[in-house]
Amino acid sequence: MLNIKNITTKALAATAILFSTLSFASQPLTVNVQGNKVEVLVHLPGDISADLTLHFENAVGLTKESLGLSAELIDVTSLDFIERLPDTINITPAAAFPMMITIEPKADSGFSFSGVATVDLHTHNLEYTAGTPFRFFKAPLNGEFKDITQTLGSGSLRTSGSTGKFSQFIIVADLRTPLMVVEQKFNDLQSALNDFSPKINAAVYSALSQDINEINQLILSQDYNTASNKLNAFNRRINDNRGLSIPDVWRSSRDISNIAGELIAYANTLRFSLRLVN
Repeated sequence: MLNIKNITTKALAATAILFSTLSFASQPLTVNVQGNKVEVLVHLPGDISADLTLHFENAVGLTKESLGLSAELIDVTSLDFIERLPDTINITPAAAFPMMITIEPKADSGFSFSGVATVDLHTHNLEYTAGTPFRFFKAPLNGEFKDITQTLGSGSLRTSGSTGKFSQFIIVADLRTPLMVVEQKFNDLQSALNDFSPKINAAVYSALSQDINEINQLILSQDYNTASNKLNAFNRRINDNRGLSIPDVWRSSRDISNIAGELIAYANTLRFSLRLVN
């Protein structure tokens, strides 16, 4: 049986040796912007590389400069970094891919987007296999990382996630059980809806809360297919009420919240984990 923890320990040691000879400074990126799509090629020391693609529903002021893109090698043995993970025992950074990508637009950049932004990542430094523990995580700048995975692809690792806002992205090995992850993601979705309630139309919020209650009951009864379908209905309700009833715009000035984008992103990654449990 493959011992992931032993492999991770050896990889961490090898990475520590590598890091002793490398600068952690951000490196130049190759960025191509076409309409609502951004393609990024990242090549860091030690042959650590990735292709990143961003898809926006509708972006304004989208340029290479306005995105605030950077990529860097991270010290995966650093306690300051490890403590940003939600579970420091079962979740470890991918030592063979010690890259963190940051998207942090400057406040005066004039950049904004509506709805969901999809982030696709592809790297040859990691290989996809059936049952792989690799997951795509996101965090606010210097904050706690959370799983945003909504797809995993075969061959060299391909993964994607969605978001209603930005900051930092990494790949980790997550050894938590699927049910543990589902519980955490459901709690995150429920908490986000409750936190956003003052800014959502009261009738729409009531309907979304009812959706969440039904999803919870379906998960508790282990009816994961129906729970996933209900998440689709939850997302449709959000899309049907975006705009006046549910704010759906993020902008670099950070004076408003993209509530629709964030809730849909939470639902998307929960649906991915429900498929794994099923």
